[in-house]
Amino acid sequence: MSKFSDKIRSVRTQLGKLFKPSLAFARIVLIASAVVTVPLIAVRQVGILESAELSAYDLMLRLRPDESPDPRLLIVGITESDIQRLRQWPISDGKIAEILQKLEAMQPRVIGLDILRDVPQGEGRSELTALLQKSDRIIGVCLVTDGSTDNPGSPPPPGISKDSFGFADFSVDRGGILRRALLFMKPPAIDVNPSEKHPCNDSSEVLFSFNLRLALRYLQSEGINPKLDANQSLWLGSTQIKQLADNEGGYKNADVRGYQVLINYRSRRQPANQVRLTDVLEGKIDPNLVKDKIVLIGYTTETVKDLFYTPYSAGKQKNQFMPGIVAHAQVVSQLLSAVLDQRPLFWFWPEWAEILWISGWSIVGGTLAWRIAHPARLALAYLAMLGVCCGISFGIFLSGGWLPAVAPSLALIVTGSSIVSADRFNKSAYGQAISKKVKQVFKIEINEQQKDDEVEEVLNKASIEKLKKVREEFKTSHKEAPATEPYQIPELNVGSPEPSKAQTSPEDLSPELAKTQSLPEDFSPATVGSSDSSKTQSMPEDYLAQLHQKAKEYKHRSPLVRSNHPQTDVPTNTNGSPSSGETQPDEDLERSLQAKAQKIRERREAAKREARKSQDLPETED
Repeated sequence: MSKFSDKIRSVRTQLGKLFKPSLAFARIVLIASAVVTVPLIAVRQVGILESAELSAYDLMLRLRPDESPDPRLLIVGITESDIQRLRQWPISDGKIAEILQKLEAMQPRVIGLDILRDVPQGEGRSELTALLQKSDRIIGVCLVTDGSTDNPGSPPPPGISKDSFGFADFSVDRGGILRRALLFMKPPAIDVNPSEKHPCNDSSEVLFSFNLRLALRYLQSEGINPKLDANQSLWLGSTQIKQLADNEGGYKNADVRGYQVLINYRSRRQPANQVRLTDVLEGKIDPNLVKDKIVLIGYTTETVKDLFYTPYSAGKQKNQFMPGIVAHAQVVSQLLSAVLDQRPLFWFWPEWAEILWISGWSIVGGTLAWRIAHPARLALAYLAMLGVCCGISFGIFLSGGWLPAVAPSLALIVTGSSIVSADRFNKSAYGQAISKKVKQVFKIEINEQQKDDEVEEVLNKASIEKLKKVREEFKTSHKEAPATEPYQIPELNVGSPEPSKAQTSPEDLSPELAKTQSLPEDFSPATVGSSDSSKTQSMPEDYLAQLHQKAKEYKHRSPLVRSNHPQTDVPTNTNGSPSSGETQPDEDLERSLQAKAQKIRERREAAKREARKSQDLPETED
């Protein structure tokens, strides 16, 4: 069992050494990724990156190829040329009634009149009112109040039915850019006079938008009717028109009151075929452009401030605005294409998936910085990964998905830059000095290999059991050991004057050496009495020092020509030094003294270790 445990420990140690670089890599990269990703997600949540993400959305929309005009729609635009030729501003009620009659004769499926007619304009008011009440093809518009008494909103044309008008309002982002469409809403509450009360400032009414009314009227002839599910989500047939949430896509805490969707623009120039108002009056248009189509009538001139900035505006120097009637055509085409052509609406990942997306690119950036040391190669790798990140985002955008693009790009760059900067700082002299100072302050001195070995030893059950067994044996042996008298260290006459070199012989040192020989074999500081521990511990050290000093003096004393004892002759060489036959015993004596001194040191250290072990073992058991 012990051999099997040893083999397991050996395999674990080898695996630890094998995967240690990978573990270090994972630890550094994951920590750097977390340090960068968490603040980045927090910054994104408070909306600091919203403008950058919306700009990235606009760029991807401009890079996307335009689609062909929707053949189900026709725009009748009132241009500046039409105003000059008719010499009317605004266009009179009679002229509007004439245009509607000519278009109805061509049998369109529905006509949308994006012109406010709440106040009479010129002649022909009665004709226009009668036509609006009689026709079931015409959809009028109104403007919803903003909740202030100065803006009670504009009512729909008089005499028109409740199902034959819709509000023409849009929800615009900061900077006046049109990215979202309102499909239906409740007007905000407002305190107005009864004479100013109308459906577009009545907070109890649920109003449909102008573009949704046109799409629903067209789809009803196809047998498709709207419905709301239990979650109040709009369904047109089998297609769900999902409501935009306040934190979807690049938006953070957006104002999404009402039922809003992100506009999936069809084209930057012409989402549908377009003709001028005077062409209709003069009969210059092909009836096939009108028959069974949705016809939208509205101003396209800049004289009327019914214009919007769009995501396409940043890429233009001229004609940066999109007329309101064209924007309505974009939304109508989007709804019809989603239901009839399965053209995708915009979809979004859930919040947790976006966090994983950002974290993944942060790890990629850290991995590049860890693996690639060459600056030029690292820069090229970052450019390539940025291209991959943006390419994936754009590819998903083409299929209708909007993923964050700015946040993962920042995570990629910042994580890699932080690892590179930290590595260079640690290798610099200043960084090493700071690291050394920190270690001194906090007394950080860690041997990683020793730490791993100690942790492995502690976690090994067999090692713990072995320690417990040793502890029990130590307790038993300590109880059974007989008490011994403390050994008295022989005193050396340190204070007596040393004999001169000329009068000293090996025999003169014999009493001192005899004392050395009389030192017991089992001497150790642990056997000395504990009444005066400091004195006891210092005595062996003084004793050893004296032994060394005596040995050195004996070795280097002046050579003797003749011993004081008559029976001993010391042979000498020609230079007066003792011959080799007599120096050999001196060297043996010195080695003997050194061996005994070393043995004393070892026994003293062993006693100290035993004392420490007896103190540590109870803590290990706990």
